[in-house]
Amino acid sequence: MPRSLTVRHGVYVDSVALMQVSTEVKTTPGVDDALIGMASELNLDLIREAGFDIAEEVTPNDLIIAIRAQSEAALSDGNDAVDVAFDRLNAAARESTGPGGSVQPALTVESALARSDAGLTLVSVPGQSAGVETLAALDSGSSVFLFSDNVDVSTEVELKSRAAESDLIVMGPDCGTAIISGVGLGFANQVRRGNFGIIAASGTGAQQVSVLLDAAGTGVSHIIGTGGRDLSREVGGISARQALKALAADPETEHIIMVSKPADAEVVAEIEELSAELGVRVSWAILGPDSPSLTAGVESALVTAGYDVPEWPSWGISESAGEQTGSLIGLFCGGTMADEAMLIARPLLGPISSNIPLAGAELVSGTAYSADKHTVLDFGADEMTQGRAHPMIDPSLRLQAIRDLDPGSGVLLLDLVLGHGAHADPADDLASAIAEAKSAASAEGRVLPVVVSLIGTSSDPQDFSAAIHALVAAGAEVFLSNAEASRRALAHLGYKAQVTTVAESSMPSERIPAAPSSHSAQASGLSGLLETPPSVVSVGLSLFAEELRAQAVPVTEVPWKPAIGNPASLYRVMADPRRHAANSQALERMLSAGAEVVGLRPARDCLGLREDEFLHSGPPLEWDRASGPMRGALAGAVVFEGLADTLESAEEGLAEGRFSFAPCHSRDAVGPMAGVVSPSMWMFELVDPVHGNRAYCSLNEGLGKVLRYGANNEEVLTRLKWMRDVLGPVLAGAVAATGPLDAKNYVTQMLQSGDEGHNRNRTATLLFLRDIMPKLFTLDYPADDLAEVARFLGANDYFALNLVMPTCKLAMAAAKGVPGSTLVVTMARNGTDFGIQLAGTGDRWYTGPAQIAEGLYLGSYGVDDANPDIGDSAITETAGIGGLAMAAAPAVVRLVGGDVAFAVDTTRRMYEITLGEHPQHQIPVLEFRGVPSGIDLAKVLRTHVLPQINTGMAGKVAGVGQVGAGLVTPPVECFTSAVDGLSAQQP
Repeated sequence: MPRSLTVRHGVYVDSVALMQVSTEVKTTPGVDDALIGMASELNLDLIREAGFDIAEEVTPNDLIIAIRAQSEAALSDGNDAVDVAFDRLNAAARESTGPGGSVQPALTVESALARSDAGLTLVSVPGQSAGVETLAALDSGSSVFLFSDNVDVSTEVELKSRAAESDLIVMGPDCGTAIISGVGLGFANQVRRGNFGIIAASGTGAQQVSVLLDAAGTGVSHIIGTGGRDLSREVGGISARQALKALAADPETEHIIMVSKPADAEVVAEIEELSAELGVRVSWAILGPDSPSLTAGVESALVTAGYDVPEWPSWGISESAGEQTGSLIGLFCGGTMADEAMLIARPLLGPISSNIPLAGAELVSGTAYSADKHTVLDFGADEMTQGRAHPMIDPSLRLQAIRDLDPGSGVLLLDLVLGHGAHADPADDLASAIAEAKSAASAEGRVLPVVVSLIGTSSDPQDFSAAIHALVAAGAEVFLSNAEASRRALAHLGYKAQVTTVAESSMPSERIPAAPSSHSAQASGLSGLLETPPSVVSVGLSLFAEELRAQAVPVTEVPWKPAIGNPASLYRVMADPRRHAANSQALERMLSAGAEVVGLRPARDCLGLREDEFLHSGPPLEWDRASGPMRGALAGAVVFEGLADTLESAEEGLAEGRFSFAPCHSRDAVGPMAGVVSPSMWMFELVDPVHGNRAYCSLNEGLGKVLRYGANNEEVLTRLKWMRDVLGPVLAGAVAATGPLDAKNYVTQMLQSGDEGHNRNRTATLLFLRDIMPKLFTLDYPADDLAEVARFLGANDYFALNLVMPTCKLAMAAAKGVPGSTLVVTMARNGTDFGIQLAGTGDRWYTGPAQIAEGLYLGSYGVDDANPDIGDSAITETAGIGGLAMAAAPAVVRLVGGDVAFAVDTTRRMYEITLGEHPQHQIPVLEFRGVPSGIDLAKVLRTHVLPQINTGMAGKVAGVGQVGAGLVTPPVECFTSAVDGLSAQQP
């Protein structure tokens, strides 16, 4: 039978979207099976079990598409259907985020929270990334509903402790259920509003308790989930304490029920003491060997609160339970329901094998079990949800297990959970699988009793009555109480389970407050979380955002993909307690820095260059790795200084080490393109009057064949000599006579006048000329020299680039040296490597291969003629102008091959990777919004958005000069190595 298996490396799609694609592809005529999922171990096992070989190496970030069909034509149609399904998903994304759109969607949790009044963030991303998104929310002042599982305990404790310090709460990890002021989060049933507050270290446990309260005619004020480990000794009930204090302060809550799987006795005792101190009424529904029934806990709470305990409903019950041979097989979606079933059954059946076994029982892995043994499986356990959706969303794994039920099975015990977030119509598929299993047993001469606990209400999005009808029609017995369903299953095996009440159990006794008002001083409101129905930011599964919208809840959805690089390094960097304050400090220094032109001096004087010493752009570089334009510029500078007679001998001296060269940045200088500085070249000298730093830059030669592009012929050398002998001294005199010039203000005026500071510098050039002109012609130089200087400046729109660059250098120098900061302070290229530096790691470079820009070429030049990106001029983008501020310069987009809409969208996108906005440098077309400022390493990795740079392109052959201009981004390797480096420096 034809089949195909395709691996799409590095392509991430969330599990719900993949389920939708798989379902659609399976409807293709002639396609028998389609398994489309991320390459998690569970999915790989399923694909192999289906008969597919996976020959190549894959990782969990790779997408696997496996299709089996009845013919080659059907197989081709199936693969086409995959592309059609993904194209539709991509089209939907483009409609909201495409170029030319008027609104840039929030790409980070921080951005979404800043744009909305949301006080709650729903995180449902894979576990290794959950900590990062939770930290982002907490740092932005938002509590978190953390649905994600596979989060380690130490991370859980760190997140919850940080939340508690800020009067916030982390509900989770692995938190399945919450209801805040009537709004259901995750998997939540539509239950009546009432005066019972629920604190739940169990999602399905909370759902069971809430639907029983609803059936009793009462309801809940709030359900605050804590995650299943919260009441363990390792976590210590951090979130439960927060929740207890919040409900104590809530006027709608009169009685509290604590719900949990088996919990640590000492932690429970501490929570019990806290409840007494707060003076709140607390009942307990905590599962354990001596308290196996949540239903008993609900009944006790009802009695204490003055409500009658009803007879819990059931449907389709046969007159008597026949005594069956064989084993109890429990296949659950809810882990707490599975725990409860095992606790009820164990006294009668002995140890029950499980993938979440009770103490002393056998551990089974995955869906592999023996029907010769009593077995209960939790299909929502962490190992079963890696790379696939929770079984309440995608029940296919459990449905297949039901259909494949072993003949040794004596009775089948199931749960079915309805409510928000769950599958839209799970009952029909479950009923079909039950009918098949019962039919198969009947064909073998056996009777297979099937018992189902149905967790739901008549107000749930699914049709509760229709679900009951479908299950009963398939031959199942249905109970609202999971405890009663478990006892009924045991009855079919000939056992009568004891009905345990709370009074007979070892649960903590109820605490009644001696003084009802005594708790007010200690109560805590979780920053107002419970006061009004929440608006929510959702990152991860789109299903949950859709469910919130269905409840008329304002929700901002953040499109998410796995962060680039090592997730552990990124988490350590973001968890650094210094980071938030460090970034604020670095950004404040950057934005407050000034820049005044105070003079011009030869490099030998201001930089201390020896006669045989040269500077270049970008990170450090060896001659053997130098590109054509870098070699051409260095060799030309050696000849210019009179240290060699020919370019050939200059290159020999450079190769042999007779002439040394180092990065401009190592001397507080910057240089465009090759950035070569030699001892006799004149340098602008700028001072930051706020922080006292100095920065330097050579003089701009103009366009065409110039040294900075690697040209080095006689024309180039003659111009350099004139700049040394005439231009430099004249400008030095003019600046000295004029006094300090405010270069930072030049940048502000440029942006107001249609320049962006990298490829358009006309305004700043004219402002500089305007400022020095009154003194220029008073200098004691020949009139022809003064006129030539004025002409040269007026004809060179790029001249002020060499003022703007050191202005930006000063801004970024002010931000350097702040431990823990993720702010990028340098981006520079040497034609071979692209390097960045961080505020938190000093002078260390993080590099990757320089890229070739995409854009327009001069004359007959093309991409084969271009050298990889080169120059220190990306310091402009580092400071928030240039490519980051393209919206300010609509005219520049033609130079780099774009259009106006692209320029505006690019700038809007840059706000998603920066820490703030400049208060002085503003963009008129964006209603004078400050330029995006402070590139954040963490946001770049999380959004996959790289800083946009617009740049000139040098020819790759030495001496050619400029061949074009275009757009380029840094290589991602800079940022992945930087996060590893910063992570290694964490205290």
